[in-house]
Parts: sequence; C-alpha cells; structure tokens
Amino acid sequence: MALAGAVLAVAGVGLLQPTADQLFAAHMMQHLLLIALAAPLLALAGTKLPISPMAGWALFVGVFLFWHWPAAFQWAAKRPLTELLELVSICAAATLFWSGAFQPGRLSDGARALMVMTAAIVTDLPGVVMLFAPRAICAMPDENAARFGLTALQDQQIAGLLMWVPANLMFFGIATFLFARWIGVGERAANP
Repeated sequence: MALAGAVLAVAGVGLLQPTADQLFAAHMMQHLLLIALAAPLLALAGTKLPISPMAGWALFVGVFLFWHWPAAFQWAAKRPLTELLELVSICAAATLFWSGAFQPGRLSDGARALMVMTAAIVTDLPGVVMLFAPRAICAMPDENAARFGLTALQDQQIAGLLMWVPANLMFFGIATFLFARWIGVGERAANP
C-alpha cells in the first residue's frame, strides 16, 4: 500500500506535475503510472471489488477511452480541478479493473487473462492514433514541447509510444502469468 501511495504521489501532484503541465508525454506518463503501477498495487493490497469483473472491465475501458478523446482531454487539462477528476477517475476505474483481474473465483484464470488482453488491445487504440497521426491532435493547454527540444507532434508521438509499449508490457505480463496458471491448473487436473 505504501508503494502504491508513493506512485500516486509522483503521478498525481509530485515531481511529474510541473512537467506534465507543459509536455503531453509527461501527462501520459501520469496515466501510465496510475494504470500500470498504482492501480495494480492498490488492487493487490486488497481493494475490494464491489462490481463484477466484467463491469470493472467495461468501466475501465470506457473511462480510459473517454479521457483520451481529444475534446474530453482538452476540457480536463484546462483546470486543475478537472485534471484531478481525470486522474482520479482513471485510477479508480483501473483499480476496479485490476481487482477483477486479480480476484480468483469469479472467473477462471484463463478468462481473467483474456479480460486483461482485451483491455490492453482496446486501450492501445488512442496510443496508436497519437503515434501515427500526421499532426498533433493532443497538446497540453500550456504546451511547451520546444523547451524540451521537441515539436508538439514529437511530444504526442512519445506519448503514444508510452501508452502503447510500457503499458502493454504490464498488461501482457499479467495476462501471461494468468494464462500460465490456467494451463497449470488444467494439467494438474488431467494428471492427478
């Protein structure tokens, strides 16, 4: 729980926030830290799931896609309170999702692996769009990519790569672990 708190502090208001106000890639790093580190740690620390795993999946995917829609992102990024709403809702939805992914009993390990894989694929879409867009479609209101030696398009492309590659390492790693456990249970049942 302490590690999750430290990740939340860095992602939310700590060292990353001043840079995240000027660089879209740093803002996406906040999302990555919340979704791929803080939320799984909170789920593993015992955060209880008040909804079904599939409802947690749908809520996470819906919240994620909503906040990565350029109009919603721009609305949230204009004010500290709406940006906080964005970050808190992403973290809460991701925690519900990971709670369902880690909770044994309701779904088999194989079903939970599939749940994690499908969430990874769906949440990849905004990152892929950002990476391959011919022009910058997302930028922070106080964008200052030039201060970091980047154009707004390069900043967006880095953000897209961050959303796509490191996030997938976490998602696919967890899905692989669940899949391997599922296969192991089947082998133990077949060979008592």
